[in-house]
Amino acid sequence: MAGLDLSAAGNVLKTFYLPPIRKMLNNSTVLLSKLDKDSSTQDVDGTSFTVPIHYGRNLSAGKGVAESAALPAAGSQKYSKAVVPNKYVYATIEVSGPVVKATRTNAGAFIRAIDSELKGAMQDMKKAVNRQFHGDGADKLGVWTTGDDTSGTTIDDGDGYVATHLPVGQAITCDLIDTNDDDVRGDSIVVTLGDESATGFAVTWTGSVSGSADGDYLVLEDSLGYQMMGIAGIIDDGDPVIPAGGGTRTGLHGIAAATNSWWKSQVVGADDSKQDLSFVNMQRVLSKIAINSNYDEKDVKFLLTSYQVRDKYYELAVNERRFVNTMTLDGGFEGLDFNGKALVPDSQCKLGRIYFIVPETLKIFRTSDFDWMDRDGAVLSRKEGYDVYQATLFHYGDLGCVARNGNGVLKGINV
Repeated sequence: MAGLDLSAAGNVLKTFYLPPIRKMLNNSTVLLSKLDKDSSTQDVDGTSFTVPIHYGRNLSAGKGVAESAALPAAGSQKYSKAVVPNKYVYATIEVSGPVVKATRTNAGAFIRAIDSELKGAMQDMKKAVNRQFHGDGADKLGVWTTGDDTSGTTIDDGDGYVATHLPVGQAITCDLIDTNDDDVRGDSIVVTLGDESATGFAVTWTGSVSGSADGDYLVLEDSLGYQMMGIAGIIDDGDPVIPAGGGTRTGLHGIAAATNSWWKSQVVGADDSKQDLSFVNMQRVLSKIAINSNYDEKDVKFLLTSYQVRDKYYELAVNERRFVNTMTLDGGFEGLDFNGKALVPDSQCKLGRIYFIVPETLKIFRTSDFDWMDRDGAVLSRKEGYDVYQATLFHYGDLGCVARNGNGVLKGINV
């Protein structure tokens, strides 16, 4: 029997694992499964995608004039452009040389040998991608609640689900970022999240933190500005607050909302002014979309929220004596009915929000779907200086928006 060399082992990874990985990562979350994933509609320009944005109409259309009077002055459609940076995310697995040697004559044995590592990497990649698509581009893992430079402080992520972002009891290398100007307050600190207490979660760390303040946040080491954009940065009426790829702060896709009112989503409520969930405020978001954009209620295909807000919606319906149907979206995701639209929960959605999403306005611009790195012809390559072989899964692309005002969000919901 021919031996299972590294080339053949790489083919095992491609043949047995790549299709399931793509299906799992593209379809296992509500948000990813419902977005337009057609990356062939845009060409990459260097390290970014340039997207034409139609934001204005011909203002002379429909103008009446007197008999024999001068015709209306020529008008035109208004266009701008958005620049969506390409982002590069990775996951790497390792297999020791002895394992490769011991399974060289049996592809099935090799698959079993790497199965645990691979499935773990798939789950972790899924969670990381989903987390980023719910964020604002910073990919915050935890947020300081007060200035504290001494190891052992209570943190939050600003949304009440820090334990879904940081692994409890596992050390992870992070940077602590100044929320106001992107300066690094703590460089390469090794952070460990403790168990939940009555007052929340606390982290301990090794390394130095200096000048921290309320709102400073943790990110993966050296990742600031290089993580993918998410709906918290897109479906809003302001600018994301992180560098657009390791550079200076800019508006979303290079367009500043402050000077371009058409580049704002429909927002009802505020994170710092909590209120109880109401049907009236939910309907207000739909009405604002219909009034202020080229889309209307029928274009909003689903509502996305946290499990806590989903439960509040069910409680509200019961208290108002409304019967709530369960709806099923394509892909098998179930949600509660609101005016014929599914309200679907996601564990990594921002806690006190409901997003009203028009999927055709959001696109995952790609130069590569999830794939194995094999530019040298081998999926498995030797780690320099070690009897270890590595395989790296990657994705090149970012989440972009072509009509920001077509989406809406209800903020500041009490849970």
